[in-house]
Amino acid sequence: MSRIERIQNSLSKTGIDLLVLREQGNIIYAVDSEQPVSGMLLIPRSGEARLLVTLLESVNMSSTLNGVRVVKLDRGEGYLQGLLKEKPTGLRYVEFDSLEMHEALRLEKELCVLVKTGSRIVREMRLVKDAREIDKVKKAAEIASQTVCEITSRLGEGAAEVEVAREYDSQIVLKGAFKPAFETIVAFGENSSNPHSTPSLRRLKKGDIVLIDAGADYFNYKSDLTRTMVYGERLEGSDAARMIEAVEEAKKAAERKAFPGVKACEIDRLACEVLEEYGLGKYFAHGLGHGVGIDIHEPPSISPSSTEELKAGNIITIEPGVYVPGVGGARVEDTYLITDSGPLKLTLASYK
Repeated sequence: MSRIERIQNSLSKTGIDLLVLREQGNIIYAVDSEQPVSGMLLIPRSGEARLLVTLLESVNMSSTLNGVRVVKLDRGEGYLQGLLKEKPTGLRYVEFDSLEMHEALRLEKELCVLVKTGSRIVREMRLVKDAREIDKVKKAAEIASQTVCEITSRLGEGAAEVEVAREYDSQIVLKGAFKPAFETIVAFGENSSNPHSTPSLRRLKKGDIVLIDAGADYFNYKSDLTRTMVYGERLEGSDAARMIEAVEEAKKAAERKAFPGVKACEIDRLACEVLEEYGLGKYFAHGLGHGVGIDIHEPPSISPSSTEELKAGNIITIEPGVYVPGVGGARVEDTYLITDSGPLKLTLASYK
């Protein structure tokens, strides 16, 4: 059964006449594309699905994409105009994955139907990965892991953060990735205290903390990993060594509990408890992790406020971090496949 057919089964159960997908990740998933695809995907409860694309997006596109008819909009024509032209007859209830309120009100008036936004039908389907999706994330993880190992082994005093980041970005493409999964983070010394530091001209010195957060996009599927180390001699008992040890132990505590049926907030709590024991809990500034797949951040959320339970087939990150102003930060992160026998680590770059 195709993904479109599975979605249509869900529509039949919920009474939705038409599902409209606008988010790129949902469209890629629904049409099962290995290439980036954007536009507006119309999935009726029964019958033919249609992908609306602009003239610009339609360059080199055929008339169908994995069995979905491609409708090329006229020059200057918007998606909502296209929807009004291509809508099936007999509509009463239309659901969107995302839509601005003013657009929903306009469509309700022009279509004389109930319009709802925030549909989670496809998002829920994406939570549990199938075998082909898992293989793509594994390959993305392999490319990122190999490249991080190579980059860190060649680090030299005087290298700039931005130089290291750009070397990583180019090397993963040469290994078969589409592109980085997100903007690569390379942070030296005090810059590592910023969780989302942007690579700069800051140059590496002996004794600096080195934090690298990187991933790869392989046929639309992402990986995510972070490594923190000290360049040169890692002095036992130093602030840097203590921070790195704390996040490594916090990650191990979370790993041990990451089984199907466990609440995501519970593994976040376990990691926090370890960081509190090190006196570093107040420096943990974000959730413990997130889902990974077509999007680099997708459900389930691994955070204190999450109400979700882990399921076999989830792919998540576990990434405890501490960030001490004026000193530096440490984060250790891996991508995991949740299985019935526990978490399977997909990112295998060395921690040293």
